[in-house]
Amino acid sequence: MKSIIYAACFLFSGVLLAQEKPKNVSEETTVKTIKIDNGREVTEKKIKVTTKEEQEIKLDEDDKNKVNQSIVASPKKVTKTVEVDSDHDVFYDSKLQTAQYVCDGTMYDFDRCDTGFKVVAIKNDNDVNFGNAIQSSTKNHYFFRSDKYSGIGYFNSQGNFTVEYFDENKNKLVKQEFVAVKDIQ
Repeated sequence: MKSIIYAACFLFSGVLLAQEKPKNVSEETTVKTIKIDNGREVTEKKIKVTTKEEQEIKLDEDDKNKVNQSIVASPKKVTKTVEVDSDHDVFYDSKLQTAQYVCDGTMYDFDRCDTGFKVVAIKNDNDVNFGNAIQSSTKNHYFFRSDKYSGIGYFNSQGNFTVEYFDENKNKLVKQEFVAVKDIQ
């Protein structure tokens, strides 16, 4: 009887683990050491940048029930983590996590912070603070505030960040969507 129960538990746990969608995941880490001379002393800082790309594997519907199926291009989720080590121990002292999105042709970095994340516009290789998203008590909802508008933001099922705000000029509720970067060249 025990062996039947153990076999059932083993098969059930195998079914649960098999339900995860397959993904292509690549991760690249670079570490740079920089020296800073402030006139009195020279200090070294290590900067570690980890770029992780995740892409869901989607198969062509025309190849259904075939052995060798073609893979269809799907969006990539790019997450960049920057860690800085300012002293001589083995631990990194600060960590910044960034994800990239596009809205109206402009690239944005979403930088994680204690209260939510900062949205930084990347224009002509210059970073400009665009707005802040403060996490609310409701899961996956943020209060978004920028110079252009303020509203409620959330991540939709495609992983894109959507902000809903009231436009007084149009006298209606407007949705602004930041689309997750699909391909980084």
